[in-house]
Amino acid sequence: MSARVPRSYEMGHTLLSDLSLGDDNERICVRVSRFWAFCDQKDDDKILHFGLVLIDEKGTSIAAQIYPPCDEIFRPIITEGKVYYIKYFRVRKCNRQYKPVDNCMSIYFTRWTKLEERVDPPAEIPLYTYSLSPFGGLRSRVGKKDSFTDIIGIITQLSPVTPLQGTVKRSVFIRNTDNAILNVALWGERATSFPADEVFVAGQKEPQIVIFVGTLVKGYGDVSLSGNSACKWYINADTPEVISLRNSI
Repeated sequence: MSARVPRSYEMGHTLLSDLSLGDDNERICVRVSRFWAFCDQKDDDKILHFGLVLIDEKGTSIAAQIYPPCDEIFRPIITEGKVYYIKYFRVRKCNRQYKPVDNCMSIYFTRWTKLEERVDPPAEIPLYTYSLSPFGGLRSRVGKKDSFTDIIGIITQLSPVTPLQGTVKRSVFIRNTDNAILNVALWGERATSFPADEVFVAGQKEPQIVIFVGTLVKGYGDVSLSGNSACKWYINADTPEVISLRNSI
């Protein structure tokens, strides 16, 4: 009887769902959906490591980390949104805190890890991955740090960037179809890089729908979300959830 050849090997790379713990996995082909610097909460200039969210053609996602000194190797050659072959990496159990995606494993870059950009990436590899939480379920997530929270809503108001507690803050207010309002507080570089002017102008013509990923739920009075370095946003993205919300308005 001939041995069964895994479907992942037939395609020349391993699917994320077929990974096993350790260093012996074949190369993977993934999109870097998110790439951010994980900074010290008390010092935005102190980078602890770099975080990534990777997606393959089946839509499976996994978190990855790059720690110093390997960040000096990979930071200049990784571009968010591009597709890469990655090999010679380590798979281990995911961190207990700040999980960006629901996967019990994560990828760890080593000095032997190799990246090769795929110039003809398959169209089926998604651009985004998220797990949306309803507004009504946020109270139960107040103070929890095991995983980040993703949310979708219609932008109703934008505050200017203001100094606060040694950094800067911008509030983005969003609502759902029940007209419940939620404050998403963006801090530091996330506050200054949010495209507020473009959103305001575009919002005069049509509702601006945003998906925030990588936030934490706070409960000082009313429930709100807090977005630091791991927070990303997708405005008017071509996704089923955005289309459904727009059609319901």
